[in-house]
Amino acid sequence: MRLFKSKNSRRKYIRQRESGMPIDYHGLTVPVSVEHMPLPIFVQISEDAYERPELMAVEGMIRDNDRVLEMGTGLGIVSGLISNMATGIEVQSYEANPSLLPKITELHQLNDITNVSVTHAMLEPNPASDTRSVHIHKYFSEGSIYQTSDSEDMIEIPVVDINKVIGQFDPTVLVCDIEGAEEVVIPNSELSGIRALVLELHPHMMSRKAIKNIYDACLAAGLYPRVELSSEQVVAFERIDD
Repeated sequence: MRLFKSKNSRRKYIRQRESGMPIDYHGLTVPVSVEHMPLPIFVQISEDAYERPELMAVEGMIRDNDRVLEMGTGLGIVSGLISNMATGIEVQSYEANPSLLPKITELHQLNDITNVSVTHAMLEPNPASDTRSVHIHKYFSEGSIYQTSDSEDMIEIPVVDINKVIGQFDPTVLVCDIEGAEEVVIPNSELSGIRALVLELHPHMMSRKAIKNIYDACLAAGLYPRVELSSEQVVAFERIDD
């Protein structure tokens, strides 16, 4: 699939991004800068395609007063939109890339978002140390614990035990987009209190057995696929009410 329809549209997007003017995404004002927003991400936002499968899945399952635990804040767009999908929503989000934190804060301020908290850390079950090495990709959205040919740097980030966070926050919804680390996190997390899970899988970074382990863990916790809310690499799981 071509990213741009023509050279003219490419030049248009480049000029728009370089202007630094905020961009609207489903009513959310998103801050823009060349440094923090790669051009492909800017195009996805402009074309109404940024994290669309993930947002559609969450919107299909969110309820009033849900407590949402998000792993992988990114630009803050997903949690920003979730924060206004129903009444009484509370979001706790965790982001590994420290360079994104100022723009996330700016997004919250631009949109008067007060029900989302962001922590610079990675969530991991039973971590062996207080920090972990993370590879930073040229596109922020693809930073990972796994090195790829496009990894540009490696940094140490704080690690927090996900099961302690789950025990303290008691989330009803889990949203997870962590570039392959889901194969470590999901099978070893306490999911019995989670009502809904939106998970982006990264099959190019893990084996089919690892994906099976993820599905097995969800099923063991009583979470079953919502096929109609799943698309591309995003899978929606939900507990079936008795």
